[in-house]
Amino acid sequence: MKWAKTIFWMVVFLCVILFSMQNKDEVILRFGLYPLQNYLWEIPKIPLFLVILCSVFLGVLIGGLGDLYRHFQLKKTLRQNQRMIERLEREIQSLSGLRFEKSPSLKENYELR
Repeated sequence: MKWAKTIFWMVVFLCVILFSMQNKDEVILRFGLYPLQNYLWEIPKIPLFLVILCSVFLGVLIGGLGDLYRHFQLKKTLRQNQRMIERLEREIQSLSGLRFEKSPSLKENYELR
């Protein structure tokens, strides 16, 4: 499986190089708040492929941050649910007066990873 991952990244790298070679034209980036002010922010000439690759990188970064936030939220919910399970198991033990044994399969399935 490691060879497939290596081949995948080699193909991606080759595509990026080909893309860069085909989009060498220089562009000027401008951003202005024309209706509000007559101020214009401008970046001197830079290659088009750099603009596109930076945009893709920023999109992936923003998406990754959103995914990371969701991951931490799910982990927090999992911990809360585990605490509730433990609390309810203790309550069952105290109410029944019998010893409640956890099944190993439940313990393995609900452990934090």
